[in-house]
Amino acid sequence: MRVVDHDRPVFAIVSTDIRRDLVAPLRHFTRLRVVHFYRQAPYADLTTEDMDDCLIRYTTPLDLFGKLRQVRPDIVQGVEPFSIRLLPYLYAVFSAAVLRHILLVIVTLENRPLASKHGPVFSSVMRSILRPVFSYARLIIHLNKGARRNVLSVGVYDGKLWRLMYGTWGIDASEFTPHRNGSEPYLGPGPVVLFVGRLHAEKGVFYLLDAYSQVKEQLPQAKLVFIGDGPARSAMTDIAAHHGWAADVALKGTIKNRDLPSYFRAADLFVAPSITTRKWEEQVGMTNIQAMACGVPVVSTRSGAIPEYVPEEAGVLVPERDPKALAEAIIRLLCDESLRRRMGEAGRSYAVEHYDARRNVEGAEAIILERCLGL
Repeated sequence: MRVVDHDRPVFAIVSTDIRRDLVAPLRHFTRLRVVHFYRQAPYADLTTEDMDDCLIRYTTPLDLFGKLRQVRPDIVQGVEPFSIRLLPYLYAVFSAAVLRHILLVIVTLENRPLASKHGPVFSSVMRSILRPVFSYARLIIHLNKGARRNVLSVGVYDGKLWRLMYGTWGIDASEFTPHRNGSEPYLGPGPVVLFVGRLHAEKGVFYLLDAYSQVKEQLPQAKLVFIGDGPARSAMTDIAAHHGWAADVALKGTIKNRDLPSYFRAADLFVAPSITTRKWEEQVGMTNIQAMACGVPVVSTRSGAIPEYVPEEAGVLVPERDPKALAEAIIRLLCDESLRRRMGEAGRSYAVEHYDARRNVEGAEAIILERCLGL
């Protein structure tokens, strides 16, 4: 099963769950031959065209270890190192790399402080577990400031650290675009406020519903549309029914990634009111980026890395867990069409410049080749 490409080094990417916006950009690797290991594809948004021959499914850590030893890539990228659940898979990658003398790349998004997330005792144990992995790695990629802090808490790895838009590559700027093509759904006479993401308390959905009650006092025609699914859906439905919002609050369920741009374009404003918990905070905020690319202004919070990815000219960031501040920002933007237009245009420009997936893949590929192979 050894994958050989006499013209290009073989690069094994190890993921857990995969979805279209993470897989599709891999076609932009041109100097490395990508072999993509994955455990499951739970989002049902991958077509036969997306599932190309570079994908190899694994089940257990032992199965992953065996398949990596068979493929014997030149470089391998491991899974998130700061996840307790994924440590067995990380060590499967690390063991295969050491035994086969494969160059190792580590990528991390985890930005919660380790002691806050895991407690002081286990965070100390985790640092000890990760130290040999980080020492062996040629390159450690982080996506936000918190992830960098966590890496440096394990040891002095400044020389290996590199910040890249990696894995969460960004957007296809020709797909996530402000230009309407007739596919946009009718979401109501407007104004329309859109949320896209997991329907989970940590995504701030209940604070958004609280804010919406204040928005309706000034803008009774405002519609609130939720795209996504999750454990909060039933409670959200009950809240909407209690307030008599059946005609004004729409829970659309899961929409495939390829169909999202038309929903963004159909909205006047995008809202992502994420909150920080003991174990989680926003690591990137991809839906904010997708909204910006579609020319839709953003209202979000300062949870985690959101301020690192949403510039002030493209959105308004409010304090977490503050429905009053959230409502004020929503009302301000819905009542000022000129401001929405300026923010939308600024967000589009920023997204094209910083979050173009093709450019980010090409940049990551160049860094990996340079840092790992000296090319």
